[in-house]
Order: sequence, then C-alpha cells, then structure tokens
Amino acid sequence: MVRKAENARERFESAAYSLFGEQGYAATTVPEIAAKAGLTERTFYRYFTDKREVLFWRAGVHQLTIINEIARAPAGIHPLTMVARAFEAVAPFIDSHRPFVKLRQLLISTHGDLQERELMKLHMLASAVDLALRQRGIQPSLSRVIAEMGAAIWKVALENWRADKGEGNFASHVQAALAEFRAELHVSERPG
Repeated sequence: MVRKAENARERFESAAYSLFGEQGYAATTVPEIAAKAGLTERTFYRYFTDKREVLFWRAGVHQLTIINEIARAPAGIHPLTMVARAFEAVAPFIDSHRPFVKLRQLLISTHGDLQERELMKLHMLASAVDLALRQRGIQPSLSRVIAEMGAAIWKVALENWRADKGEGNFASHVQAALAEFRAELHVSERPG
C-alpha cells in the first residue's frame, strides 16, 4: 500500500519557490524540486503535471474561497462590492505568503508560458464568479460584466500589492482598485 507523503504538495511548493528564487524558473528542474523537498520525482508527478503547476495549484483553492464568500454575502449590496469583498477573503493568505506571492508574480511577468496560464486562470475565476452571481439572482449579462470587471480588479490589486514598497495589505489594494474603478465610471452602490 502506497502512503501519501505528509504535506507533499506544500513541500514541493516551498522547494520550488526556493529554487526559483536561487537559480531562476527556467533553470530549475523537477528532479531538483523533488530532491530539495526530500521526496521523489514520481511523487511530484502525483501532485503536479509539471513545474509550472506549482505556481498555479492554489488558484482553485482561492477560487473556492471567493465563490463561497459570494454565496454568503448579505443581500442588498452591489454585485461588484460583493465580488471585491469576496476577494478580500483571500487577503490573509496573500499577505502571510508575501515572498512567495511576490516571486510568483515576478516569474509570471517575465515568462510568456506563465502569462498564458495566468490568463487562463483569470478566465476561470471570472467564469466561476459569473456563475456564483447568477446563482444569487443577478441577470446573466450583468453577472458576466461584473465578473470580468472583478477579474480586472483582482489583477490590478495584485499588481499594485506587489509593487507596494510600504507592503500594504492585499485587502486595501482590492478596495483601492474598486474605488478607482468606481470613481472613473461612476458606478453607484445600488444593488444590481
């Protein structure tokens, strides 16, 4: 009987980020990640399809958190506010893993294949938000627009968070991006 390695996914993640930081993403191999994690290459492939997936596996976990927050949001608030508040639920993870998240964002910004993967994940997030809003009774065309705006707010907030020399928290960057968006487009707080 094969036993699962304790915290294997997290161990691979930690080892990968360490190696990415030391020698770069392109130069890092799966065997090196496995060795640094103290696990086998075969075990790596039980959890990840490739080294790229190490940077993206948490997206599904974050997406589920966001969707659950939208589902339990109070009635009567604007859908875009609902989405922004749901994004804030992920802030504790982002803020407490600042070095990894900053390195992740740097790697994505400098590697085309990672940018493509990030765009796919953002599309998946927008689709999930769209469905969650429709389940809340928001009309489909409005829910899709709000979901796409939400994905843009997420992206801008994350970019601004990464660039913030004062290391402000992610939630404040979500709210700042939302406020800037509202100010420019004069989006009211009325429910949709």
